[in-house]
Parts: sequence; C-alpha cells; structure tokens
Amino acid sequence: MSTSKIMGLALVIALAIGAVIVHRAPVQAAPEAAPLTKVALAQARLKPANQFFSGVGELEAASQVQVSAEVGGRVTHINFTSGSRVKAGDILATLNAAPEQAEQVRLQAQVRNAQIILQRVGGLVRENAATQEQLDNARAAYDMARGELQKTVALIAQKTIRAPFDGVLGIRRVNEGQYLNVGERIVSLVNSRTLFVNFALDEQLSRRLNPGQTVSVWVDAYPDRPFQARITALDPLIAGSRTVQVQATLANPEATLRAGMYASVNVADTQVGDVLMVPETAVAYTAYGDTVFIARPDDKQALVVKRVAVKLGERQAGWVQIAEGLQAGDQVVVSGQLKLSDGMPVQATDDTLATRL
Repeated sequence: MSTSKIMGLALVIALAIGAVIVHRAPVQAAPEAAPLTKVALAQARLKPANQFFSGVGELEAASQVQVSAEVGGRVTHINFTSGSRVKAGDILATLNAAPEQAEQVRLQAQVRNAQIILQRVGGLVRENAATQEQLDNARAAYDMARGELQKTVALIAQKTIRAPFDGVLGIRRVNEGQYLNVGERIVSLVNSRTLFVNFALDEQLSRRLNPGQTVSVWVDAYPDRPFQARITALDPLIAGSRTVQVQATLANPEATLRAGMYASVNVADTQVGDVLMVPETAVAYTAYGDTVFIARPDDKQALVVKRVAVKLGERQAGWVQIAEGLQAGDQVVVSGQLKLSDGMPVQATDDTLATRL
C-alpha cells in the first residue's frame, strides 16, 4: 500500500473517532437567568383632594409639671426610678420631718390642755364663777393651739412629695441625703395620653378657622403617618408677627408621640376636585429632587422600571399629590426601590398595592 493511501486511511479513522467523542460528550446546560427583583406596585390615580394651608408648631402634653419641693429639707427616701409610670398620689420622695413631728407631739399636748381649760372655764361660767371674757380667752387659746397644730401637720404633709396626676416620670434630679431648697426640681412628670398641638397661622386665615375643625399633624419621627387632631382654641389676640395662635387637641392613647416634638400642621380648607396622587412610600426624597420608579412592559412584555423626576403637591392621609411627572394609570413602585436602577426588569409581587390602595 502506498504512503499516500496509508495517510488517507489514518485521517478517516481520526475523524471517525473524533465524531464519536463529540457525540458522547455531555451537553452543558445553558446558564440560568438571574431571578427578577420583586417589587410592590400601586397605581397613580385621581383622588378628590382638599386645598390646605399649613403651619409649624410643637406638641405639648396636656398635663405636665416639674415636681419640686414646697418646703426645704434633707431627702430621706426616694421612691421612684427614672422613666417609671406613676399614679396620682404615689409618694415620690420624703424629706426629713423629725423636727416637725416632735413639734406636732408638743402641740397636740397644748391642744389637749387648752381644751381642758376651755371646758373648765365653761363650767365655771355656767355657775357664775367665771366671766364671759375668761371663757372667750380660753376659747381663743384653744383655737390658736389647734391652728398651730394644723400648720405643723400641713408642713409634715408637704415633706411627703407625691405625684399630682397619672403620668410618666422623667430623669431623677435628686439623691438621698441631698438638701432640697424650696422650689428645687426633683423630676418631671408628663401625661401624654392627650397632647396639645400649638401652631401659628397668618392672621388672614383666622376667619377660616373654627373650634372642632380637623387638622392633620405630621412629625419627623413618623413621616409617612398623619395624625388627626381637632382645633380646640384660638387665641383672641393677634401676635406682633401678625399671626394667630391656634391650639388643637390630639388623642395619643398609645403614647406614640412625645411632648416637645416639632410638627407640621395641615388645615383642610376647600375641596379642589380630583388630583393625581400616589402613595407616599412611592416617592424617594433626595438632595437632587423627588423621584419615583414607574414599571412598564418593554417590547417583550416584561416589566421594566424607569426613574422619573416628579413635582409634589399636598399630602393627604398617606398619599401625596403629583403635580408633574406622572399620568393617571402609571404603575409606581411602592417598596423595594433601593434595589432598583433604570432599565431593570422586575416582577410584581402577589401582594402588589395596586389592588389594595
């Protein structure tokens, strides 16, 4: 056999073996697609809205006081801890009352003695053995002794410092053994189950304010949650700043809010018709402006998100007005925004807010 034939036969055999190897090689699976980011969606919709005028104020507890000493004395007992809840009448602290208690014993003896003298003189007067003047003097001595005793008893009572109403105590300011001067602060006591919202509005708005009117209150600690209060008082005097002072009362049964918080207040005025609104949780607030993510199907009918700049209007019960940037019916992302970027495909979760809001 010639050399060329041998080389040709070897090439055919090599190709055949290669084909078998390729045929038997396992087929590698195609890489799986990354799971889609899940988001909750809500629909931008037209909702009836009111025109508001706004003010800034502060929350104040309806009952709050700095518990202080009415009389001076050394602290012998402290019966509370900072931050504890107390009832009206609970003893908070006791001052040394030993001198007054000794004085009380002495005065009690004086009262008994004056009473005996008064009874004796009264008997003598009935027997014409004493004058009316002597009886009057005996009665005056008795009344004076009783007055001194009552004064001492009251002083002893003042050395037992009690909670004037139910509430929560602040930070303790005294220690056992410390001498307290009259008026020196012991602890703050606050009952915040009811709060006052004190705020100011332009004097021109005073004619549109009435007791009983509902206002919405917003605080930084709960930016997505409005609290409802009712106007209870309008100051009849206009301040030098040409503003009217307004006080609204807010129920706070769970003590969610704290006295001293700053508050933004919206007072509903007139209804302005339907406006475009989205849930407040859809809005991302940044130094570069307010934005929302909208979700729309692409050419392949997959949901894709896009960041859109918006101009906001008034807030109302968890919703915010969109003055510019969206159209009614747009699907906006209300949770999961931190994981998103422009053009990212997403999957709407089963609990999408579009069906619940």
